[in-house]
Amino acid sequence: MLKTLKNYPVIAICLFVAIMLLPNLDTIQVSIMEARNFITAREMVLNDHWLLTTMNGEPRYQKPPLPTWFSALSAIIFGVKSVFAMRLPAILMVMAMACFMFYLSRSILKSRTQSLINALVLITSLYVSLITIEAPWDIFTHGFMLIAIYHLYKLFKAKTILWKNTVLAGVFIGLSLLSKGPIAFYALLLPFLIAYGFAFKYKQVKQKIIPFISIILIALVVGGWWFLYVRLADPITFESITNDEAGKWGSYNTGPIYYYWSFFVQSGISDHSSIYFIIISLYETPGQSLESL
Repeated sequence: MLKTLKNYPVIAICLFVAIMLLPNLDTIQVSIMEARNFITAREMVLNDHWLLTTMNGEPRYQKPPLPTWFSALSAIIFGVKSVFAMRLPAILMVMAMACFMFYLSRSILKSRTQSLINALVLITSLYVSLITIEAPWDIFTHGFMLIAIYHLYKLFKAKTILWKNTVLAGVFIGLSLLSKGPIAFYALLLPFLIAYGFAFKYKQVKQKIIPFISIILIALVVGGWWFLYVRLADPITFESITNDEAGKWGSYNTGPIYYYWSFFVQSGISDHSSIYFIIISLYETPGQSLESL
């Protein structure tokens, strides 16, 4: 059995997620954040509000619509009243996130077994399980960013320009932005860039300036077009909601400096990507593998 899992790691990861999360997917009570997402998705399907998104008929531009689009597409297939349908895309994203954690780990560690363990630790962490229900946008923004980081790593390490990885990195960074704004930029991307700089000193990077500029441009187009569309199509409402959200960040959404410290416990320190990249920077040296760790 263990040999089969090792030989087919991606299939094993997807099956594990399916067995763990799918059977009771619709039994957990719908959270407030989920309810907002589900209502918006339902109105996309029933009222055709795909771009100018609404909740109970009122404009809802507070969050980008990509995760809600996925829920709406699933609802078209399984029904708009199905909680299972609304939650299914988040579970599929958990599968994708775990698979690319495996790919990224294997690229760094050169060990299939350890990479499979890393992926399993990720999908069994409390934080990943919670955000699929409590904050359905987060699993998408972090998942897409992790996929982008995998392609960035391949581009950084390559001796030549890899345009496929360049385009995919830009696309997935943009999809992360279109899922919940820049949250994953400082939660995942920034720690990766800092740690990679410590570990590898950004060698073979100077000749890749054009690909890096291309990544930024692609990410801005993919991640920013909806914001621009809404700004042009409904400028008064968009500006009002933007000002209201900016005010909340300065007053309502406040907390002490240690407010998010529980995140490390909830996510499992060993699988939290920020810690993972920091470990890389501490232990990895040119020509040395982390497999011994």
